Amino acid sequence: MQQTLAKLNIVGVGPGSPDYVTPAARKTVQQAEVVIGAQRSLNLLKDNIRGETMVLTAKTLNIALRFAIQSAEKGKNVALLSTGDPGFSGLLHTVLTSNLEKDVEVNVVPGISSIQACAARLSISWDDVCLFTFHKGNVSVEKKSRLALCLKSGKDAMLLPDSRAFQPSEIVCFLLKSGLDKETPVFICENLTLDNEKVTSTSLEQVSQQSFGSLCVMVIKANRKV
Repeated sequence: MQQTLAKLNIVGVGPGSPDYVTPAARKTVQQAEVVIGAQRSLNLLKDNIRGETMVLTAKTLNIALRFAIQSAEKGKNVALLSTGDPGFSGLLHTVLTSNLEKDVEVNVVPGISSIQACAARLSISWDDVCLFTFHKGNVSVEKKSRLALCLKSGKDAMLLPDSRAFQPSEIVCFLLKSGLDKETPVFICENLTLDNEKVTSTSLEQVSQQSFGSLCVMVIKANRKV
């Protein structure tokens, strides 16, 4: 008789506003006996949490993940909260590359990502846009080169900068050195869906002289020649 795998729910909790948390996410959290997530994610769903909670931080990520899987293996209903959507710069990649996920069945509850919220704010149809995330210091030479190539080929790019490893000013400096026009249009969306949401319309050259918050999405429009 084949043993049934333990089940781990990875729940997308949206870009920040309670209005953007899906009913499916709330229902999953309400049914969970263990809820694990960053403090702001736990705060977002505090009225829906019935079970035990554990705060997840960058330093406790591996410990929290092991606790989540161990709890699931004990038969507990576990919800692991991921900001935005788990599948884009979220916790799904972390779980799938942990070598622990083989012991559990992963159930993903999708959420609204900041990329989606940004596209909506700017009325962008993003089915042919190049998507990049530089979160968690994932700033390889190959990925940076792909970003420049995308823009040079005439495609727009939407990306998540890393406030420490590759912030907007560093991104545009790289692109300018790669030969992109300094007047290339850029939009920076900060704190999407929150009360202090801000959208800045600027250019590559101007971004190099500005600073932005950690919760931002950057849109670079290919400077198409007519």
